[in-house]
Amino acid sequence: MVELLKRLGLNKYNVDPKPHIEVDENICIKCKEKFCIRVCPAGTYEALPDGRIVVHYERCLECGAALVACPYGSIKFRFPENGISYRYG
Repeated sequence: MVELLKRLGLNKYNVDPKPHIEVDENICIKCKEKFCIRVCPAGTYEALPDGRIVVHYERCLECGAALVACPYGSIKFRFPENGISYRYG
């Protein structure tokens, strides 16, 4: 059974240990719209009950949607240092 599970889990990727997304919490906490949460296809951004935003950077697809959608310029993005590497098989 273990061998079958190894063969089914074919997509592998390495995540840069350093976050490549930063948000300015002082701005985000005042934002009512939270457009970044609505437009991110990967669910990278999560709102806490107190209004702060948690960034799950390892989920990021690097599409830039949240960066463009934020009207306050609160999101700072840089590509991961080593990029994201995928391996099939």
